[in-house]
Amino acid sequence: MNWFCTRFSEYDISILRFVHHNRNVALDGFLYNVSFATTFVSITLLGIILLQLIKRKSPELRINFFKILTVLVLSGVMSLILKYSIIRDRPFVSYPDIEKLSEAGNSSFPSGHTIEAFAMAFAISTLFPYLKFVIPVFLWALLIAYSRMALGVHYPFDVLAGMVIGVLISYCTITVFNKVERKINKVN
Repeated sequence: MNWFCTRFSEYDISILRFVHHNRNVALDGFLYNVSFATTFVSITLLGIILLQLIKRKSPELRINFFKILTVLVLSGVMSLILKYSIIRDRPFVSYPDIEKLSEAGNSSFPSGHTIEAFAMAFAISTLFPYLKFVIPVFLWALLIAYSRMALGVHYPFDVLAGMVIGVLISYCTITVFNKVERKINKVN
């Protein structure tokens, strides 16, 4: 088991070094701003849906708004729970050749920015399955994931875990909402 963990850590840092050291340095400011604005973009997306809800007065849009709001809240809660439960040093703490180019809290695992971005992307693409929405939100989520490594604040495994956790939060939330909706509709 120790051999596996050592080998895994070697791959993790090797991939991070490749991403971090081969990034386009001219894009550091852009990546910082993209990463910093993750929650702002999530709230803006919710705001757009809310404005459409007010304009159209659609019951379906209202339910979708609450599904996405729940996904956003749960992604933040889950991220905090995991970060305080699983302590992993940030890459710039353990490896002097990794430069810290963004703010970062204590624990590296998982990437909270990536959890949020992928949770939102999956929810929006599931509830509004049009290419004009799906492609931009997933490109945004992938850019967030890349930025966390390029900026030296997360390992690839932190980001990969964030992707999986974000999608799972979104999938489970939407599934539970849909089951509750079906039960309510059966009663009525």
